[in-house]
Amino acid sequence: MTATSAAFYYLSGAVALAILATLSSPVLVQIPLGWGGLSLFAVSLAYLANAGQIFRKRKDGRIPAYIRWIFIPFLLGVQIYNAWVRKRDTVPPVQQIEEDLYLGCRLFPTDVEYLKQEKVGAILDVTCEFDGLDWSLIGEDIAYLNIPVLDHAAPRSSQMNQALHWIHHQHKRGRKVLIHCALGRGRSVLVLAAYLLAKRGKGSATEVLEGINAIRETARLNRYQFKRLESLHKEGRLVLDKSAWIIANPIAGGGKWKNCEAEIRERLEQHFDLTFKLTSRQTNGTELGREAVDYGADLVIACGGDGTITEVAQALIDKPAVLGIIPLGTANALSHALMGPRSKLMPLSTACDTLIEGDIRIIDTANCNDKLMLLLAAIGFEHKMVHAANRKEKDMLGQGAYLLGLWEAINQNEDYFLKVQFDDEEEQIIHTQSLAIANAAPITTLLAQGRGQPDLADGKLDITWLDATEVPEQHLFSMAELVFSGLTDTALQSKVKHRRANRVRVSGDKLDKYVLDGEIFTDFPLDIQIRPASLKVLAPEP
Repeated sequence: MTATSAAFYYLSGAVALAILATLSSPVLVQIPLGWGGLSLFAVSLAYLANAGQIFRKRKDGRIPAYIRWIFIPFLLGVQIYNAWVRKRDTVPPVQQIEEDLYLGCRLFPTDVEYLKQEKVGAILDVTCEFDGLDWSLIGEDIAYLNIPVLDHAAPRSSQMNQALHWIHHQHKRGRKVLIHCALGRGRSVLVLAAYLLAKRGKGSATEVLEGINAIRETARLNRYQFKRLESLHKEGRLVLDKSAWIIANPIAGGGKWKNCEAEIRERLEQHFDLTFKLTSRQTNGTELGREAVDYGADLVIACGGDGTITEVAQALIDKPAVLGIIPLGTANALSHALMGPRSKLMPLSTACDTLIEGDIRIIDTANCNDKLMLLLAAIGFEHKMVHAANRKEKDMLGQGAYLLGLWEAINQNEDYFLKVQFDDEEEQIIHTQSLAIANAAPITTLLAQGRGQPDLADGKLDITWLDATEVPEQHLFSMAELVFSGLTDTALQSKVKHRRANRVRVSGDKLDKYVLDGEIFTDFPLDIQIRPASLKVLAPEP
């Protein structure tokens, strides 16, 4: 059975239960039938989307209680089926494949003694529909990782590489690793075979599977899983050693690196070969980033504020190395734009999860007077807001310092007559107190939300400006309009104006400063041009 046929199977079950629920008259019969139908329908959609995370399995292997209740008809069914098949299985629950590598089915407390006897120190669980074992039964030092994969399906590329890197690093620590799924026949066999192919660097998928099957006779992949394994192997995407350079700004965010370093090491050392570098007055992030590229690093992780991230990214433009981000600044606008609002609530945890999951996005960048622009360049309110928020205020108030700076800028209400040229159009005069030219901006960067959040991968710059007014309070209505645009991705075009372009040139008589990705500059006139699809970055798909 393949994942697609499983989706059809569960969808058919959902339809059958829905029909029975409709035909039944007692409510006490309709409720469980309808409940079961909805549960199977949701599972069928998960199979079609290959979304093993549907059951929200936690890092300790537990499925949340509310999920168990929602999916109890399905989960109860797979529990009964698994217990029935395991009781009739012709092979042991766990078998040794190599000296430090084991393959098995879903674990029960009765398996603990064997794991202790074999000194298994790491468990890779590739199920999504079962709770993990209470690992304290084995020992406090047990390492555990869950890669949620649906039965009959295959891990995504990022999931597979996460699994391979984790196994490799557990072996480096001298730990024996057990890989298990529900019955030790499909998902776990696929990951084990992928690891052996990556480790040996030679041989075919068929040869590796024959070797596994000689030990565990029930091990077999369905057609989709086998094709997936062959494809990953032939494309050279099964890699064990992934080197990552962490380039950290030790003074970013008032010195957050000192407090976060231990947690970052603990989270990432299990998945990457890490090299740590710190920026200084003598050596900036761009220089260290180039050093990482020359070394051949697969991943270069920038730890700091938006300025530090831009410095490191400068060295990675149009390079094979991928940018990772750990936000340690005050605004952290780029991480918010890439990783969503969760990065504002739990920045370190979200960033580490994103790095480990390994999903790569290719995004646009821009050049502003030959300087890299990831976020935006702005004149007026935005640059005055950033300029007013000094280091002491940011340390004390966090993003509140920027709000105070914005309020001061609105009250000053300084206006500009800007000469602006979009692409090859005729130059025009724009009278405004605020102009923002954005490649990327989260919803919290209000002054760039002329038509909602700028798209990082559309090959365009988003230009937003406010109509000039002599009454500062009227800008509050413009701010409300920007909030609406940011939430709805629409443009009201009342007091707020918006354009898209590939290139923008700006000049004017009164101009003295502008902000570029959180830093203040003075080199006018401005010439900003988009660079489509020029940077690889680890970030979830939008």
